[in-house]
Amino acid sequence: MNGIKILFFSILVLFFSGCIPKQEDVKDAFQSNSATIIKNDYKKIQKYLITFKEKLDKRNPNSYSKDLSPRIYRLINELENDFLLKFKKSTLSNYKDYLQIAFSKDNIHSRNDYLVLGLYYLMHDSYNISDGHKIMAFAYDKDRLDKLHKNLQILKWKIKVDKDAYGNYLFLTWQNNWQIELSKKIEDNEIIPYKKISELKFIKENKESILGPSNFSFEVLLTQMITNVENSLTALGEEPKELTIKAMFLFL
Repeated sequence: MNGIKILFFSILVLFFSGCIPKQEDVKDAFQSNSATIIKNDYKKIQKYLITFKEKLDKRNPNSYSKDLSPRIYRLINELENDFLLKFKKSTLSNYKDYLQIAFSKDNIHSRNDYLVLGLYYLMHDSYNISDGHKIMAFAYDKDRLDKLHKNLQILKWKIKVDKDAYGNYLFLTWQNNWQIELSKKIEDNEIIPYKKISELKFIKENKESILGPSNFSFEVLLTQMITNVENSLTALGEEPKELTIKAMFLFL
């Protein structure tokens, strides 16, 4: 009780001295340490998601709506939940619907947007952000955060490997251009001679090298998101579990 009295007294002193604290600062002052940790975790994921969208749209420039992009950025920045896309005349309100469309093998217009919104609403729902400010950590749902942890692992895997009905990667992330070109020319388990690789356009014209590194920035961003969720689970007394490759096919 003494601590609460001191806090109220401090706020009154600031008020009468003209230094009025922000509403967000006052809320945080009443928050438990664990609740503060969890809030910081989803705030970091929010920033990673914005960077993820920027990089994804730059790498896949024909797979997102330039008209909708400002609205999606505002949605993420303000942690709203009132912007929903339609698919075949049906409004999508569940993160799983967005993700299933994003990873459909069919030709999907603005595929990036479905992925980003699916990822955003997955995070938003898992942290119960619509419920508002939480003073204690137990206000967060352990099961939802555990599901988020598993789904992010599935996403990280599927973004790297999933292809459409014609064998094209759904999302270009880690691949160099010569690797994309090569993937369109080989059959499954085919042994590739060096001569065939050296004749690829980007290798032949010295635009890329076989020894050049792949782009791991997408994987790093998703790993950072996973790490933050693990941090949240630890704050709730839960032990995060790593999925096996066999489990990385269906969203939970």
